[in-house]
Amino acid sequence: MSKGARWLTDRPAERFDLDGVTLRRSSADDVDELVAAVNHSLDHLRPWMPWAQQPATPESIGAFLWQADVTWRDGREFQFAIRGQRGSRPDALLGFCGLHDRVGVGALEIGYWVRADCTGRGVATTAAAALTRSALGLDGVTRVEIRCDASNVRSAAIPPKLGFRLDRVVVRSPEAPGETDRQLVWVADSDGVDDLPGGTRHPPADRGR
Repeated sequence: MSKGARWLTDRPAERFDLDGVTLRRSSADDVDELVAAVNHSLDHLRPWMPWAQQPATPESIGAFLWQADVTWRDGREFQFAIRGQRGSRPDALLGFCGLHDRVGVGALEIGYWVRADCTGRGVATTAAAALTRSALGLDGVTRVEIRCDASNVRSAAIPPKLGFRLDRVVVRSPEAPGETDRQLVWVADSDGVDDLPGGTRHPPADRGR
């Protein structure tokens, strides 16, 4: 591979219709709902998310969504809005999730968070399962990781439900107020993807798009 070349040439599909939720590629149209979701959930997110230490603004979220579009096109990360029923709204923003190329060649990391008033419904588990299947269906991807702090009990409960194995514990400096110095690294590889809830791999996006 030449210097500067991208190892990941496939892209995931831009939409997944799942059991009770839909994942859609993030867009600038998400800005108002995303600001509201983050600010509603600050107490829930602050212990674990370095970016949630200050209230969200249209400017900060607009910049995030702009960057998400750039990194999608570059093949470096793929951000999705999680949408579903919230109160009387059938297509409300419930949270966000993504695939990130930051753990080495051949691997993608999954990240996720859910609005404080939408937890306990399996939303993050459903989203993470879909992203795992999608990632392992991309050309060149052989491993998916989920990383979380050892004290983040809710987040750490998700990977084993999906068949991830605890690969190692990394000692590092805490990045958010609720974190310890122990990060759990959960791993799934292509051998176990067909056992995930929801079935087999999702096909990648049409390369001609």
